[in-house]
Amino acid sequence: MKKNKTNQKFVIFLDVDGVLNSRTTVKQTPMGYRGIDEARVKMLADAISKYGGGKIVLSSDWKELKPDEEDYVYLSSKLEKYGLKISGKTVDCRHNGRGAGILNYMEEHSEIEEFVILDDNLFDFQDSQKLWERLLLTNGLEFAKFASRTPAVETMVFLECLKSC
Repeated sequence: MKKNKTNQKFVIFLDVDGVLNSRTTVKQTPMGYRGIDEARVKMLADAISKYGGGKIVLSSDWKELKPDEEDYVYLSSKLEKYGLKISGKTVDCRHNGRGAGILNYMEEHSEIEEFVILDDNLFDFQDSQKLWERLLLTNGLEFAKFASRTPAVETMVFLECLKSC
């Protein structure tokens, strides 16, 4: 098992569906939903390591699961297999306020200096230039691309780390 350094100042706001899985994913979670592709978890772990470490904060709907629920345990175990762990989760008004949830999280965690958002949906990210410049749109992690025409530096560097995995 690879152990990634944890850079306290860099955070990945992680959506799960459409990032760590896609329509082509055949594995299922214990509760019967679309599972996690381990190759994508490995790719994420490798990119975080190349970036210099970082924390994972769930912005996904998976954050609504309780830590002892089977699917949350399943997600955690898939991440831990590659030295990753969930450090926190955002709180928002499901779907409509995902960006607002990230902004609130950052307000409460002033130690965060750099971040990227991995998501397959736009939600309300365009409402904040700070978020929009750090959004990597995915359809599976390997297909990540910039949402903004003028991405933030950490977004460009992180995407380069992903592409080199």
